[in-house]
Amino acid sequence: MGDYAVRMQFDIDSDTDTVMKGLTTADGVESWWSGPVDGSPGEDGDRFTIPFPDTPERFEFQVQRGEGNSLAWRTLAFPPWWAGTTIRWRAEGRADGPGTRLLFSHEGFDPANEVIPIITPAWAQIIGRLKEYAETGTPNPFFRT
Repeated sequence: MGDYAVRMQFDIDSDTDTVMKGLTTADGVESWWSGPVDGSPGEDGDRFTIPFPDTPERFEFQVQRGEGNSLAWRTLAFPPWWAGTTIRWRAEGRADGPGTRLLFSHEGFDPANEVIPIITPAWAQIIGRLKEYAETGTPNPFFRT
């Protein structure tokens, strides 16, 4: 495991509870990322998997709940180019007005990992779907399986 991380910040015109439901429920994750989700993405120690087009196996994660509105998904064996990495989310009220500031990181990559230039812009687009879902309530998953 390496020390490289993709980091992003999004301001979302929705309350933190709505944003967290998009991250901690199967229906929520399916509404902006991919599905169907098998398992639960919400409680500490939970495991869940997600299918993606053109992949032979489902992506595997284990949930690590932090304090407040902090959440991490540790990538398990698949996909091998993500194995051992951690996706972190923190939703907090915005100091400059209503809504939520979402802090995101996908960390633990070797800096030479060839997927970094691919996943960085992909995560920006995918999290844009989470933002849209939290603001409108309309599902629009990035991947359709």
